[in-house]
Amino acid sequence: MQKFEELKIAITGGAGNLASAFYPLLGSGQVFGSTQKFSLQLLELPEKLQELEGIKMQIQDCAFPLLNNVTVSSDPAIAFKDADVAIFLGAMPRKPGMERSDLLQMNREIFIQQGQILNEQAKSTVKVLVVANPSNTNCATLAHQCTKIPQQNFTSLMQLDHNRCVSTLAREANTTIDQIKKVIIWGNHSLTQYPDMTHSIINGKQASETFSKDFLRNALIQQVQQRGGQILQLSRGASTISGAIAVKDHLRTWFLGTSQDNWTSFGVISDGNHYGIPKGICFSLPVTCKEFEFKVVGDVELDDFSKQRIQLSLVELQKEQQ
Repeated sequence: MQKFEELKIAITGGAGNLASAFYPLLGSGQVFGSTQKFSLQLLELPEKLQELEGIKMQIQDCAFPLLNNVTVSSDPAIAFKDADVAIFLGAMPRKPGMERSDLLQMNREIFIQQGQILNEQAKSTVKVLVVANPSNTNCATLAHQCTKIPQQNFTSLMQLDHNRCVSTLAREANTTIDQIKKVIIWGNHSLTQYPDMTHSIINGKQASETFSKDFLRNALIQQVQQRGGQILQLSRGASTISGAIAVKDHLRTWFLGTSQDNWTSFGVISDGNHYGIPKGICFSLPVTCKEFEFKVVGDVELDDFSKQRIQLSLVELQKEQQ
């Protein structure tokens, strides 16, 4: 396991609900392990700094043994200074009457500016996770500003979709989470994402031995794609609890590694060498992880159905990221 004397962790949107749900997971050692010390560098809008100061006090009052220090700022240059890890939770939310194209443009401007500052202030080895939606496109925008930081260091969150797929399979198969292996989420964190169970293992057997092709290619895909919208409608809020767990799972897996018999799904900046995804597109692919590095699983066989679904999500992302 890779060990740092101290991890400097920058988090944008530091006063948000998702951040607040994430802090206890981080402080209790569930993200980077039970011995890894860290400091927090939290970023918020100027009008939310007072609220962030209150959250800082709450974090301090938790008396986490692993936490060395907390700083808060509205200046990205301060928040990103010498960061080892940068977690982007903050972005412009979609408001009533706002077109998706408007949202994309506003966030593009935000992530261009933050990317330029990250490139100048963070360590060149910084590991980046973009959660704020549209996460794939925001991640690509951010990465393209960072000439000093390897593109391999940028990821977007697909773990929430991955977890939704795994938990749905476990419920439907009446089994436990640890019996579900090799699920893949391809593409965009949107309704075009493709939850792929072609190579999935359930209780030691191929998923196709447990479920019908119709279920795997229709009902299950729709359940995973629409889950976030259903939660939003029922609870009148985003998936805060499951979102925080997904951030934890993504970072923990990246840092501590995947098991030898499994993989996970990361949004990554394509190098142009896998599955026909053009270079520079942030696209969810199957990966294995070890010691804060990931490797794309490049030999997954694709049938015609999978190729069509992947292409559908690629077209959407190309339009967003052009």
